[in-house]
Amino acid sequence: MIQKVGIVGRGAIGALYGTLLLKNGCQDVVFIVDEDRKKRYEQEPLEVNGHFPDFQYVTSGEPLDLIMICTKYAGLSSAIQEIAPFVNQDTIILSCLNGIRSEEECRKVYGEDAVIRCIVQGMDSTYLNGTVDYSHVGEILFGSETPGQQSKVEELKAFFSHYSIPYRKCVDIVREQWNKLMLNCGINQVCAAHQVGYGGCQDHQPYQSEFIAAMKEVQAVANAKGIALTHQDIQDWIQLVNSLRPDGMPSMAQDILAHRKTELPLFSLTIIPLAQKLSIPTPVLERLCKQIQELEKDF
Repeated sequence: MIQKVGIVGRGAIGALYGTLLLKNGCQDVVFIVDEDRKKRYEQEPLEVNGHFPDFQYVTSGEPLDLIMICTKYAGLSSAIQEIAPFVNQDTIILSCLNGIRSEEECRKVYGEDAVIRCIVQGMDSTYLNGTVDYSHVGEILFGSETPGQQSKVEELKAFFSHYSIPYRKCVDIVREQWNKLMLNCGINQVCAAHQVGYGGCQDHQPYQSEFIAAMKEVQAVANAKGIALTHQDIQDWIQLVNSLRPDGMPSMAQDILAHRKTELPLFSLTIIPLAQKLSIPTPVLERLCKQIQELEKDF
């Protein structure tokens, strides 16, 4: 039974889940930080939707039942080290980063069954100038890959249900992660490379063909690995992007505008090496990768 919860990362996603858990009655939730952040965060309370949640920050303590890693990719390595004192054989670890590789990095340290694959999606939480704002809480998707993970997945279902956190248990979480990665390699990277909003990739707009071509390259790699991404999946993402506010921007485009290093390692820099091993050409992803690297070289 999950009772004690730790969150790493006080950005858009971490603050969202921390706020929801406190608001919905979970009293035993803490943010895992280093000493410098603890001092800074305690002196600078975070405003979330106009309020200041009573976040608790810890650098050490007893093992926790659930740890949610909500950092950017650049912070993943240190997060994996920071959570060590809070992990025992029963701890469940959720890596809420984009892509397919953060779980593998966590599993190198904590083992396969401890780390449950997940996707966080649909939220509109933004972190800007020390303030977090959101109106849509989205959902968290998760699922088991091994028999040893099944009981942990059931614990997660009970936990998120109890605290009214929207969730979905997936039959094939690996496919779901690849499907989301296909979207991100398209929409995130195209909007970042050209510094445009979703409107630039919508019907009859200049970058839609590049958005679709990038997704098709990811689809080819996935299919070669036995992951059944389909033409209909691509059509569904096109329809979704058409429904978004044209001036809205995905996170990678926001990072470029804010002169922050992007999550390129989770997107093109994950797919391109896999494609090379499979002898699958990825000219669009390679071009986007070079454009983004050029933009962020001075950040």
